[in-house]
Amino acid sequence: LKSFVIQPRFQFTWDLNEQHTDYIRFGAGVFASDINNYVLINNLVFDGKHSATVDIRSPNIPAVDFAAYRNNPATTPALPAYQLSTINTNGTDARVPVVYKANVSYSHYFTAKLKVGISGYASLGRNNYMYVDRNMVEKPYFTLAEEGNRGVYVPLNTMPANGAGDWLQGRISNKLGRVLELNSQGKVNQFAIVVDGTYQYFRDGEITASYTWNDTRDNTSFNGNVANTATLVLPVRDDPRDLGRISYSDNQFRHKIVVYGTLPTFWGVTVGLRYSGIGGTRYSLWSGANSNADFVSVNNDLAFIFDRNKSNVPQNVRDGLEAIMNNPNASESIKDYINKYSGEIAERNGGINEFYGLFDLRIAKKFRLHKTHNIELSGDIFNLANMFNKKWGANKSLGNQSLYGTGIPAANGQPAKPNFDIANSRYNYRVNTAGIANPAGDPFQVQLGLRYNF
Repeated sequence: LKSFVIQPRFQFTWDLNEQHTDYIRFGAGVFASDINNYVLINNLVFDGKHSATVDIRSPNIPAVDFAAYRNNPATTPALPAYQLSTINTNGTDARVPVVYKANVSYSHYFTAKLKVGISGYASLGRNNYMYVDRNMVEKPYFTLAEEGNRGVYVPLNTMPANGAGDWLQGRISNKLGRVLELNSQGKVNQFAIVVDGTYQYFRDGEITASYTWNDTRDNTSFNGNVANTATLVLPVRDDPRDLGRISYSDNQFRHKIVVYGTLPTFWGVTVGLRYSGIGGTRYSLWSGANSNADFVSVNNDLAFIFDRNKSNVPQNVRDGLEAIMNNPNASESIKDYINKYSGEIAERNGGINEFYGLFDLRIAKKFRLHKTHNIELSGDIFNLANMFNKKWGANKSLGNQSLYGTGIPAANGQPAKPNFDIANSRYNYRVNTAGIANPAGDPFQVQLGLRYNF
């Protein structure tokens, strides 16, 4: 890996009119990542000599006899005929990730106890790590015409009725398994604006508040660990090696609010209340099938949003999508997502979650013992609102989920349909979700503390 990176940094502070009430600050710099130890381990361990992949399907799966394996571990089937070398290698362009950062801020002190400010931040990440399979055929064998000509990377005649395409049929070389190459094509663009203020209103009583507007987009959110993870976490249209599209990141949020206030200390008691809320996190809709028939089974294929107003769309799919739209309990977020991408493949992280927040309360009392010695007794209630109503303080955000399932069971006198229709080169989908966001997150928690200070 190339690791020589010059990292200049610059910081400028301007005290306007030298009145100590107005400050403008500007900073910029280049920051290089450390060499990720995991990618080095991947390269050393998965060199094609130390480990292999065994991927077999019926009828080649041997009968299982666990009792015999325990009595004589040597009888455990190693299936040497099906062992395929797994290789993790470094591409010629692999290099250390670099982040280019800049920030500008303006702060104004109305008084010594009242301050407000606004800041802008920009971070451009380049050369981010990503693994792609170089033993996967370059072009798809066929396309799914009903899904925007989505590519499928195994021959049509190898597709089984259960829809589970065998990735082994889509290799360039049958002598190797996956050949995952580390490259530096990952990039991320992050911009944020922060407005904040602090007011010490009476004695040590203080209120601090901040609002953040954020925009984070990337072409992969892989963070440099197990090589397989790179392809597991990136939902794609068809080709998992195509990093040409920038979309919202897995780490995206749009709005964040934090407010923290403390009462003036009375009788040695301090009381603090904190509110933190976040909105605009993102999620993706999956197809519910291994649509492109690559190594990853079902969670890296974006859903094609069928147009429920078109008569050539199967009736059960039209009815299922319409049921989501007419469901008063379904999230408006998923309805908007479906409407926006109707008739095309859904955008990665195209779903937008609503805003939610939590209250935390802290009460502490100090007991003085001798000179600087004291004991502090404290109590914290996290997610305070949930203590009074279990519906409050719950996160009703949606996560990545499969919009469809494959295969249609027999019903109303109609025969069952298999997961994949080989004759017509298409999946038989059924709508798989009601679009309801189930409450999640941690319930209220109470924590008591005792601390001795000296």
